[in-house]
Amino acid sequence: MKTIAIVGLGRWGKNHVRNIRRLQTESFCDKVVICDADKGRLKSIGDINDIPEENRYDDLDKLLKNEKLAGAVLAIPTAIHKDIALKVLEHCDILCEKPLAPTIEECKEISEKAKKLNRIVQVGHLERYNPVVVTLKTFLEKENTEDKVMHITGRRVGPGPSKLDSKELDPNYLGCGHDFMVHDIDVVNGILGKLPKRVTATSCYIEGFPYEVELFAIFEYEGFKGQSTNPILFDCRATWRAYPNLKRRKLIVQTSKDVITLDFILQSIIMEKGLAQHALSNSFSEYLGAYRATEVTNHYLAASKDQEPLYLQDKDFLSCLDSRKKPLVSDVEGTAAVKCIIAAIEAAKTGKAVEIK
Repeated sequence: MKTIAIVGLGRWGKNHVRNIRRLQTESFCDKVVICDADKGRLKSIGDINDIPEENRYDDLDKLLKNEKLAGAVLAIPTAIHKDIALKVLEHCDILCEKPLAPTIEECKEISEKAKKLNRIVQVGHLERYNPVVVTLKTFLEKENTEDKVMHITGRRVGPGPSKLDSKELDPNYLGCGHDFMVHDIDVVNGILGKLPKRVTATSCYIEGFPYEVELFAIFEYEGFKGQSTNPILFDCRATWRAYPNLKRRKLIVQTSKDVITLDFILQSIIMEKGLAQHALSNSFSEYLGAYRATEVTNHYLAASKDQEPLYLQDKDFLSCLDSRKKPLVSDVEGTAAVKCIIAAIEAAKTGKAVEIK
């Protein structure tokens, strides 16, 4: 029997339960068990998803003792990822929410344990599964422009774990770099197929909270065809300084001949080519008439339950349990993203460029 556990039923854990339960109905697993120390939350999520009472645990040790697990989804605070991951790896493969761990050292501990036990570690960088990212990657490969990306801009705006004017921010979740920016740096690492060489950054803090609530970073990648003198720059802003109803998740990619704008939430892509005409104008109206792209293509991907990135990610995890193939985002990619974020935070604190090795 293929039994999957979801450990942690908070902001993302409840969504994992919904998707794993769906995958159970699609025969990707046989049994779903859930675990959370909050008994009220355990009952609420269990009832909503029709999880039998005997499959609900408020104690992880008891769950691990009673159940023979094929895999477990860890949707828990970042600060305790390492300790829980090391414990669960003794029993099964894991899908650990992003970031893999707060530090590179802790990421390495998880990787070493997984390698020793021949376990799969998948990291929850779900944007890699977003159809707009897959479409962009396919376009760049098809048009042979993947090695001609010139510049990328990322903007990830939204509220943090709680109101920024309160004392309720949970330090177990770290700052917006580990929470937000880690998504975009992982996507760009995947698009370019390499890690940046260095980063400069700046950040914002609020009184009473130890981590950054806004981080702006410029990552520098080696240019196409290995040209270090013609780097690819990725400027990325991640911020929690927003009202709860304000969210933005966008990526703008400039190649040598296109500007491509991705909206992660709406799953839309806008592709713009060069100007139709570029000449001196006699009037402002003529100038406006000339300033238009030769071609603007809008792609709005079909919205359906099969296009939900989290569903696609969880489905890949369950498939990897059987095939033993490497996940799209393993502990290797997860560690690389953490390495980039830690470098950006250090650059912001020191005011100096930080090399990424």
